[in-house]
Amino acid sequence: MKKQLFYIAFLFALASCGSSESTTNTNTLEYRFEQAKKAYDNHDYMDAIRLFEEVRIQAPTSPFAIEAMYLGAMSRYKNENFLTAAVDFRNFRRNYPTSGLAPRSQFMVAESYYQLSPNAPLDQTYTGYAITEYQYFLRMYGNNEGTLSDSCEMRILELRTKLSQKYLSAGELYLKLESRKSALAFFDRVLADYYDTTPAIEAQLRIAEIQLERGKLADSEVAIIKFDDKYLGKATQQQRERARKIKQYLALK
Repeated sequence: MKKQLFYIAFLFALASCGSSESTTNTNTLEYRFEQAKKAYDNHDYMDAIRLFEEVRIQAPTSPFAIEAMYLGAMSRYKNENFLTAAVDFRNFRRNYPTSGLAPRSQFMVAESYYQLSPNAPLDQTYTGYAITEYQYFLRMYGNNEGTLSDSCEMRILELRTKLSQKYLSAGELYLKLESRKSALAFFDRVLADYYDTTPAIEAQLRIAEIQLERGKLADSEVAIIKFDDKYLGKATQQQRERARKIKQYLALK
């Protein structure tokens, strides 16, 4: 009888220890998570990254893991580790596709590449990545995320304008080198791929001017009519005056 009572008491003690240990682990995890958030709020992003990573690894199925992974990615973004942040945000979206943070995480993938997009004359690989990720956001979440969708649309136009400016500048360079055919090829590229951007206005006008200089009056006339139809309302006063001189030469109204 005494042996049975002792055994029962031992089981209760063991269960109590296990419960206590589990509570302690949960409290420790919660404490570390709060410390990570405090570091994040204080802009101490390196510590925040480390602490969020510890939480995520030690308890991948805990309630803290999802937010820890997202805030870890945000910490990298705010610390200007944009390439790593893009990878982390993409992994978050893939690992937690039903999370309420999934749409914003996809948006941040695009934002990370946006931050890596250089000035127009430089290599535009990351610009292309950013546009692709913004477009993916619009396909996946565009109907339900109004504010972010508007931001995506504005970013895409901004980046497309940068790309069109790159091709416009290349065309201008060939004009200086007196290689008109090469210049026309770049101006045509602007109109074909980036017709809705500001540089397209100049590209269309340049084509009309070049064709006039080459003596191709019919081609110049076609180009200036397109300019009037598509871009006159958005053209600058100086561009309108150049267009007026072309039409005057061609005896157009």
